[in-house]
Amino acid sequence: MRLTLEPSGELAIPIMESIACGKRRRLDAINIPNRGWIPNLPDEMVVEVPATSDLSGLQPKRMQPLPEPIAAMIRLQGSINQLLVQAFAEESKSKLLQAVLLEPTVTSYRGAMEMVDEMLTLQRDVLPPIH
Repeated sequence: MRLTLEPSGELAIPIMESIACGKRRRLDAINIPNRGWIPNLPDEMVVEVPATSDLSGLQPKRMQPLPEPIAAMIRLQGSINQLLVQAFAEESKSKLLQAVLLEPTVTSYRGAMEMVDEMLTLQRDVLPPIH
């Protein structure tokens, strides 16, 4: 039986090869802490930007500010994700509820509470304990 290897499309190996061998490579998108690469998003948020890589490492491309409605939606989702991480790290039902209440499709506090309680019940086998 003959096995054929096919590229997965992941960029980790080509990036390492580029840095190790000094071969300049254009990258359509890398995930990197923002640090101003997209000016109207928080610096601590991970963003996806084009870049090049070579012997000196990764050189992300600084982007223009996003249109404000798009930036606002991304900032909101970033805040929700941050609260979710904190909720599970701290086992905090209060922070989980705050994250759910920030979701624009949630229309009431009572509905959010019911959603959180149902999710914690249905997912109890895979989620850490939340108090």
